[in-house]
Amino acid sequence: MKVTGIEFDAVHVNHRGDWVFVHVLTDEGVQGLGELRSGKNYEARVAAVRALGEDLKGKDPRNIESIVAGYTHGGRSWDEVCALSAVEQALWDLLGKSLGVPVYTLLGGKCRDEIRLYANINRATTTRTPEGFAQNAAAAVAEGFDAVKLAPFDGLPVVDSAQEAKVGIACMQAVREAIGDQVDLLVDCHSRFTAKAALEVADALRDLNLFWFEQPTSEKSLKDCLEVKENCGLTIAGAEQRSLRSEFVEVFEHRSMDVIMPDVTVIGGLSELKKVGDMAQAWGMPTAPHGPFGPITIAAGVQAMASLPNFLILEFGWGEVPWRSQLTWPHEVIVNGRIPLTDRPGLGFELNMDLVNEHRVDV
Repeated sequence: MKVTGIEFDAVHVNHRGDWVFVHVLTDEGVQGLGELRSGKNYEARVAAVRALGEDLKGKDPRNIESIVAGYTHGGRSWDEVCALSAVEQALWDLLGKSLGVPVYTLLGGKCRDEIRLYANINRATTTRTPEGFAQNAAAAVAEGFDAVKLAPFDGLPVVDSAQEAKVGIACMQAVREAIGDQVDLLVDCHSRFTAKAALEVADALRDLNLFWFEQPTSEKSLKDCLEVKENCGLTIAGAEQRSLRSEFVEVFEHRSMDVIMPDVTVIGGLSELKKVGDMAQAWGMPTAPHGPFGPITIAAGVQAMASLPNFLILEFGWGEVPWRSQLTWPHEVIVNGRIPLTDRPGLGFELNMDLVNEHRVDV
């Protein structure tokens, strides 16, 4: 089997941009499907996928380890690693399809029969007030989700006190009231705080019984990360922007967070996601992948986390478009905030081309 080329399909989603899908084609007619980190202004990543596709022509797509090692040798830009991440997902999809088995079987078999999700309501919430967040949080819970995340501090500059973050704190309080005490509540701070502010905000949110306190300070400052982790009394999550195994060494050696959130569209692909999860397990740290994007990102995360003993929870971009679940064949199925595992080969999905064509954008 040899790679003959790469093709794209892309759909416009909303004000946050597009979802871009990558197909790896072969001379035997088997194709693989992956998803590129896109959103807005992703032209450089598309160009990197095209270049990688040219490099792969004539190669056996089933030799995934060799392809990844060869491509990452000598260092790559962030856009190039994102390109690899998309193509590598497609290679695993292709390998699973060629063998007639799910990817999780190739990664060591399943550790569970379903994958728990949390509803990230942040992208769908355009009315960014306590009432707006509370309304969407309650709607997600009504759909069966038992974990909800929001990022109510977006739009703020660097914050140095809880007083400066009071509106975001009010949003968190309103969401907790709306969803009750039995639903897990997560907050993403998007690195908006100084260490001082992070500790003050942690105190202000303490009574809300948070599932985690995500990226309160920039991970560029290990000192700030350690100060907050050691003194805030909350579970710290992060690492969503780190690429390849090498960028996680610092996290593990210094225990700078409690939960890692590797992103399959950034980290280098599905196998790199699994390997970093295995590293985390050796350090006694759970893995909860980031990825509030399209259905193929979720499918890749499901396959990797099905095979990972220390998996915690998977991110789901809730409420962005009403047609999301119909974008694939078969349709995306979520039951009580969980995705049941199936035995469909590869990642388990193809695109619904009728719906793709309704929302298509050129790349």
